[in-house]
Amino acid sequence: MAGSGAGEGPTLIKQLAACDKSTRDRAVRSLLNTWLPSQAEVSDEEMKRLWKGLFYCVWHADKLPSQSDLIEKLSSVLPKLEPGLSLQYFSVFLLTMRREWTGIDKLRLDKFYLLIRRFLNCFFVMLKKWSWDLDFTRRSIRVLIDGTFLADDKFQGNGVNYHIASIFLEEIRPFLPVKKEVVEVLLEPFVGIMGKVGDKVLVGKIRSNVFDVFVKMGRRFLELRRSGDEVDEGEDLVVLGTISLLMGFSTKFYDLGSSADCCQGNRKVVLGLHEEFLKLEKDLTLLGIDISIPEPNEGGEEDEVPELIRIASETEVDGSDGVSEPAEVNANGSARKALKKSKKAKKATRGSGTKTKKCKNAECSPADQENDVMVPAQSVNSSIEQNGDGHSITFTESVISNLQLQFEKVAAEVGLDGDVASACDLPKVNGAVSKKRKRVKSVDEQKSQNGELTNQGDGEGGGTAKTGEKSTKRVRFSMKNNLVWKPHSPLPPQSLRLPPSVTPRGSALKKGIPPGPIREVPPLTKKVKKAKSVKKARKVIKSMYPLVKRTKKLKSVSS
Repeated sequence: MAGSGAGEGPTLIKQLAACDKSTRDRAVRSLLNTWLPSQAEVSDEEMKRLWKGLFYCVWHADKLPSQSDLIEKLSSVLPKLEPGLSLQYFSVFLLTMRREWTGIDKLRLDKFYLLIRRFLNCFFVMLKKWSWDLDFTRRSIRVLIDGTFLADDKFQGNGVNYHIASIFLEEIRPFLPVKKEVVEVLLEPFVGIMGKVGDKVLVGKIRSNVFDVFVKMGRRFLELRRSGDEVDEGEDLVVLGTISLLMGFSTKFYDLGSSADCCQGNRKVVLGLHEEFLKLEKDLTLLGIDISIPEPNEGGEEDEVPELIRIASETEVDGSDGVSEPAEVNANGSARKALKKSKKAKKATRGSGTKTKKCKNAECSPADQENDVMVPAQSVNSSIEQNGDGHSITFTESVISNLQLQFEKVAAEVGLDGDVASACDLPKVNGAVSKKRKRVKSVDEQKSQNGELTNQGDGEGGGTAKTGEKSTKRVRFSMKNNLVWKPHSPLPPQSLRLPPSVTPRGSALKKGIPPGPIREVPPLTKKVKKAKSVKKARKVIKSMYPLVKRTKKLKSVSS
């Protein structure tokens, strides 16, 4: 290669087309990161050989992540090169794709479609980098048109032309709006192609994917303006609609269709487009409104950084923390988020030392002091609830302890002292006593009840009276013994084998399901062993024949 060793070029190209992935990756990094950006000029033959190796590098790439990564590397280098070298890199890419297109099988076609799409996108990125300079844009579009639609080579690469015509408007849309002069440079070659190219498939692709889209957007834009609805200037409807109405496509198609240089087979299509755009322009005149192509977005300007103002947080001041520090927040109203964060930080700092304290105050009950119960540190206004009358009740520690004493007193009167544990011993949930309690039947209660009942029975004179325990009848239910097989109604055809449905009966029957017919299964009887069959007897007889023959042989030998 130019500017490098004599043997470096062929070696690098072989490495690009190698079967080993690590070798190909090393060669791509060396080419795109080191060698190609350092070159001011590369000969056409050298660039063609280089793209031959890059084509088979993409050919060998397997799996979508690897393919996408390689395609991104190859296409993203286009805007980074010098203008002359980048156009040469792009033109030889188009030539290579047309030359190798017929050898691509259907299994590898998708990744080469993606390669063309990514290169076209980076082509527009390159034009935007150079600020849509009219001379450079006109020169670049001429490279694209002459390398594909108007190529004079003998390669059968029409698939490349069809794909570029299909995706051109999709890929340029993110870069619109631009100046009217730039739009004219970008779209005018497509008008000329409609009259020069004899490929009707290509003409149909350009019409359906470019100009029909403009006609559709122009109609919808006029309907929107008639209704008076407002739409953002950056939407497709406004950008493409204004281009279709203001670029004068009707005059251009009329001049092309009436010229002698227009291909006779395309004249009808060209004049049809002239009529559609003319109708749009007349509707715009009748509507009597002034429209203009939206102003282009300046990509170089950076977004304004919002100013930061200092405000004081509204959190409560702690004795240990002192004065709360002001928070630095966004001027757009994010003070609330900063306030929440500061509150969380305060709670985290308090939680380590002042979570709970031991119940040794005068307000606590004696049972609490004996058990050394841990209670919440907030002794005042712990929780406020409302009763049914609407009056608020403040549950302080003294109120809770009085309630506990009252509960224990009532439990002692009823005789539940041994059963019910102290309220302080119950598990606590979030600092309050849990309301759920297990109902446990104590042994003392059973003994007392049994003793009272037996004494009552002796007083009545029934010495043999039973104890007061209620006799409970255990009912065992077996689903296996309470299922009824119910045939389908109506019966399915004989060719369709379906098992009969099963429905429960008796207490297992759900409400609304009719019980099935009860079928009694006859009891199983033991099968009596049958005598040996005739076949087995015959087998035994047959098995005796070899013994007879053997005895005959022995007799003959002995004689």
